[in-house]
Amino acid sequence: MRNHDQLINQLSASAQPVKRVWPTAWRVAGWIALALPCGVLTSWAFHSRFTDWSQPGAFFALVALLLSLIIAGSTLAAAFTLSIAGRKPISLRWPLLMAVIWLVLNLINMSSSAPPSGANRLGEGMHCYLFMLSASVPMMLMSVFALQRTRSLYPARSLALSGCGSAFTSSMLLSLCHDTHLHAIDFSMHLAAGITIVALTVLAGRRWVRLGE
Repeated sequence: MRNHDQLINQLSASAQPVKRVWPTAWRVAGWIALALPCGVLTSWAFHSRFTDWSQPGAFFALVALLLSLIIAGSTLAAAFTLSIAGRKPISLRWPLLMAVIWLVLNLINMSSSAPPSGANRLGEGMHCYLFMLSASVPMMLMSVFALQRTRSLYPARSLALSGCGSAFTSSMLLSLCHDTHLHAIDFSMHLAAGITIVALTVLAGRRWVRLGE
């Protein structure tokens, strides 16, 4: 019995107080508040102009921008909730529906505009690709740090959802310095950048987010 008491005393002395994480809504708001200025700074080298909202397709571009912000917040909330054991996962039905609407709006905007001379060159799309990747670097780090505090029983899924949040936030920043109309190769590079961001987030953060590390 004495040995048991001694063990209990040792464990009690070494135990650290549990720090409660912020509510999910506050965590998402804090993430976005930090991610936006950090993304602007890291992508500034690829910033060449501000969006002219008087161009054709401005309405579709503006709605897509707002949807990007909503989808980013929704997927981040889902990632943070999933990482806490015992919490009921957030349904992804609405984020998926909004993502489909976002895609349709961009396709409509792309098909309703006549590309100017040289617009389909790969160089323009590569510029957007690099912009989104550079903007997402601090966002990916912030996501891994936020998820590392709670760890996750589903690290790949949590990281993929947070990667989607980073991708759509980067897309929103790109919309602020991009033509309002889109072209096929240009938009395909936007999608490629989003897929790359999600993949990098999962690969880079899995070690730090999974339990037992």
